[in-house]
Amino acid sequence: MKSRLSRSLVPLVLVLASTLALTACGSTGGSGSSGAPGAAGSSSSGSCPPGTPTSTDYTVGTAGVTVSGTAGKAPQVALGPNTAKTTVLTVCDLTVGTGAAVRATDTVTANYVGIGATSGKKFDSSWDRGQPASFPLGNVIEGWQKGIPGMKVGGRRLLVIPGAQAYGANPPSGSGIDTDETLVFVVDLVPTPTPTVGPHVEGTAGVTVTGAPGAAPKVTVSAETAKVTDLTISDITIGTGAEVKPGATVTAHYVGVGGITGKTFDSSWVRGQPAQFPLSNVIRGWQDGIPGMKVGGRRLLVIPGALAYGANPPAGSGIEKDEPLVFVVDIVSSP
Repeated sequence: MKSRLSRSLVPLVLVLASTLALTACGSTGGSGSSGAPGAAGSSSSGSCPPGTPTSTDYTVGTAGVTVSGTAGKAPQVALGPNTAKTTVLTVCDLTVGTGAAVRATDTVTANYVGIGATSGKKFDSSWDRGQPASFPLGNVIEGWQKGIPGMKVGGRRLLVIPGAQAYGANPPSGSGIDTDETLVFVVDLVPTPTPTVGPHVEGTAGVTVTGAPGAAPKVTVSAETAKVTDLTISDITIGTGAEVKPGATVTAHYVGVGGITGKTFDSSWVRGQPAQFPLSNVIRGWQDGIPGMKVGGRRLLVIPGALAYGANPPAGSGIEKDEPLVFVVDIVSSP
């Protein structure tokens, strides 16, 4: 089930593994190495420039893919005659970054384009959406989990991912990805922004919350709640764990209630499991209202419409135009 917290559609690389659904031209055959890559962990680089770190998780090479264009802008990608036959994860650093090397446990921010190696069609692009995507590497397809660590911020990397490490026999419905299709990605790692914690006030804005921490709460709104204009925060239980930092990835249980209707529009408790997501990918009221919480704590957020969905609530969400939103949030963990 999709969460109502998201600002935009989830990148397709997130679709299969993400708990919180934030949302996830083709190329023609072109120049470059035409042979299939060797065994995983080999150092054969084909036409790959030097600089790609080696790993037992992938082979270094291009699988016949040619990439052109300026780093930082949407690339042009041409597939080789044997790219679709790739059977092992193949990685090439087209530009080596100068920033920190990414770890498997990190949350990354990236621009990228994804192309089906069989169809030659583009199925996803952050450049088309006009902004990079942020997500924990643990929440994406295996080809990204194994192919991105070691890459440095500021770099551009080519990933050629066999179907078994992408979507296999179950590609996302409507994605245009074929069954067991090899996928080609060009990825630019950019610095993860640190959101600025915005102004807020302390209080409940007329909201009453009952129920034990760790269990689904009962939330009741009032006429005062519907009129709230400031982000309003109240710590119901102060945690004893690590403090959540701006932009951190958190795991949380929460319930969301309309400040006008009093109706629940989203609940991780109903889904039966907490959600994990970077704060940089959710509505502004969460970006500004969650930092400072401690793991194990429960916080009430009353978010004015301008810091939620404003005049454009998600279709079918039941949220009214410019409606204040009420959340009760239990932080389960935060790195």
